[in-house]
Amino acid sequence: MTILVTGARGKTGREVVARLAGADVRQGSSQPGAETPFDWADPDTWPGAVDNADAIYLMRPDVPDAPELVAGLVSEAPDAHVVLLSEQGAGTLPERHWARRVEDAVTTRAGSWTLLRPSWFHQVLTDPRFYGDAIRTDRVLSLSSGGGSIAWVDARDIAAVAVAALRAPAEHHGRAYTLTGPAALSVDAVAAELSARLGHEMRADDPPPQDGPDPWTTDIFADLAERVRTGGFAEVTRAVAEVTGTPPTSMAEFIATHFAPTGPAREPSPRR
Repeated sequence: MTILVTGARGKTGREVVARLAGADVRQGSSQPGAETPFDWADPDTWPGAVDNADAIYLMRPDVPDAPELVAGLVSEAPDAHVVLLSEQGAGTLPERHWARRVEDAVTTRAGSWTLLRPSWFHQVLTDPRFYGDAIRTDRVLSLSSGGGSIAWVDARDIAAVAVAALRAPAEHHGRAYTLTGPAALSVDAVAAELSARLGHEMRADDPPPQDGPDPWTTDIFADLAERVRTGGFAEVTRAVAEVTGTPPTSMAEFIATHFAPTGPAREPSPRR
């Protein structure tokens, strides 16, 4: 099989590539030196990336016109099996919702498809672009949740399901998998897990949704916070185990692997 992996250097993309050893994999990326040039902002890179591809791991672009971009890419390879990385609950959102429209762009154009609907990634806890720096430096996990819980899932488990669908399209065509960890945890519960591992108290904050760099992103942040508050990311499923035969990684396992004890607590940084 020839498989295009978009976002090949991303959280799930690099894990998908690693698990596709032995396959003809095109690692699509917009970064300089990419093996397969692929840039959502440059449609001229699309035909070469999808040419004769049997399957595509499609990591949607987080931009306002993502539905139109995804529709254009899928139309370039209508016979390829498309495995879309979507999000938990997308199938229940209004038809006009951005995430729902991205899914529709795939299911109405691809001859064969699988939808992956993961909950929030464990990896945002270690990523400095999200919560990693605040956890390690300021001893705080600050997430707008309204007290709601999240069925956190590991990117490696998402990748394992993606690879199963990419390798056996006929078995997974037309399926939508909600991918979660083994339990839904509140922000307080995650902070407690971090405290137990790190050896000092981790504060849990629940601020209002933050503003984004533009109105569209601000609306996305507000929408995510409201969905967390109302339980939109709290459903726990057995999909990871059912597809891969292996139970999903728990939050405690992830924290034990990626965080080392650091000793007594210290005063939070004055910039927080």
